[in-house]
Amino acid sequence: MVLLWFISGVVMLFVTYPRLTQEERIPHLQSVNPGLVKVNPAEALATFGGKPDKIRLNMLSARPVYHLMMPDGWHSIWADSGQVLSVNLELIRHSAHAFLPGQSISTIHLLDRDLWSISSSLNPHRPLYQVSFDNGDILYLSSHTSEVVLDTTRSERAWNWLGSVIHWVYITPLRFDHPEAWRQVIMWLSLPATVMGLIGIWLGIDRIRIRRRYKGGRITPYRGWAKWHHVSGLFAGVLCFTWLFSGWLSVKPFDLFSGRRLSPAESQVWAAKPSGAIPPALPIHIENTEKIGEVEWLYFAGKPYLLGLAKQRTVLFDADSGKPLPGFSSASLSAQAAQLLPGSKVKQAALLQHGDRYYYGKHLETLSPVIRIDLDDAVETTYYIDPATSRIVASHDSDSRIYRWLFAALHRLDFAPFDNAEVPRWVIVIVFSLGGTILSVAGLVMGWRRLTRA
Repeated sequence: MVLLWFISGVVMLFVTYPRLTQEERIPHLQSVNPGLVKVNPAEALATFGGKPDKIRLNMLSARPVYHLMMPDGWHSIWADSGQVLSVNLELIRHSAHAFLPGQSISTIHLLDRDLWSISSSLNPHRPLYQVSFDNGDILYLSSHTSEVVLDTTRSERAWNWLGSVIHWVYITPLRFDHPEAWRQVIMWLSLPATVMGLIGIWLGIDRIRIRRRYKGGRITPYRGWAKWHHVSGLFAGVLCFTWLFSGWLSVKPFDLFSGRRLSPAESQVWAAKPSGAIPPALPIHIENTEKIGEVEWLYFAGKPYLLGLAKQRTVLFDADSGKPLPGFSSASLSAQAAQLLPGSKVKQAALLQHGDRYYYGKHLETLSPVIRIDLDDAVETTYYIDPATSRIVASHDSDSRIYRWLFAALHRLDFAPFDNAEVPRWVIVIVFSLGGTILSVAGLVMGWRRLTRA
């Protein structure tokens, strides 16, 4: 298993598990035409009742459509007629062709999940339409909104069989239907391997001789595969141990350290949406030079705003006039942040142009600059906020900061100077993975010989 983890880990450096990012999704959307919208959000909400967590507007078949995230999942309604969207095969075909124009569809299946669509983020869209194309591409579309929610290519899937599927032991029924059992499998595979690695390091150091060398001037007493095992263990043993240990931590064993997510209470306080507030109607004209593929309704500090999602950036608009806004000041964001955790106050707020030790790498590439706000609570909570949209894009406390070093730093080697320099980090990971591969192969050969010895 350790051998497979080394090999699959290298593959994962270059091919990630299939997902559809906002950067990939937005360019495929039609430009929103506010002039076609005849139904306001309040009328759309009245059709379904309840309070939505999110309201979005985009175009489907050249018609505007609202998507409302309700407690039981996504619901959609045409914004020009007020009729509830009925997703059918014709609409699915149109959406799939709009996403991949010029490609021929081979099959369409309705499924709950498969190996590539097990992410919990897709749950509000299930069941999913799986649309397969002749060139090997596969799209997954929501049965509630007819939107493409996941894309994957034949090459991506093939490499993932050697990468993420092996690395994360992604056996679909186990991972999806029995997530706790899956977590236990990962935990009890990696823990014995970690202990074995630690014992191996101790034995390897104990057997090495630098001054009083073995016969023939050798620093190791071993020959053949045992020598390869000893030397590669001395070279890559420490990283082998830290990789196994941090991989064990990734499934949060015994409720130890983990990353931090915003709680529903924090989100509600941040938005401060008034009880019974009615989302404003979309302005007839939105002033922007870029193509807006989607509009989202947003509340911050009790006031509604519109977010326009364009290809290169997200634009904040005044909800009444449709005019673009410059963003939010550090003072206004700090004032709202002070209310997030009862009894806490803002210690400091700083504009980060190039991130810090906890906001780096992919976060930094996706969104920068951000404003970091530190609170004085017992766990020293920190929020990273996009001043252009008011969105909290990351948060940390003392627990998640420890997790950042014990998992992210040890497992991905994303610490200075490699945290924002991928190529040097790749080289180091590949070199030490090669050492770990030799170590594992040598161990397997010796173990097999021991087991089969007459």
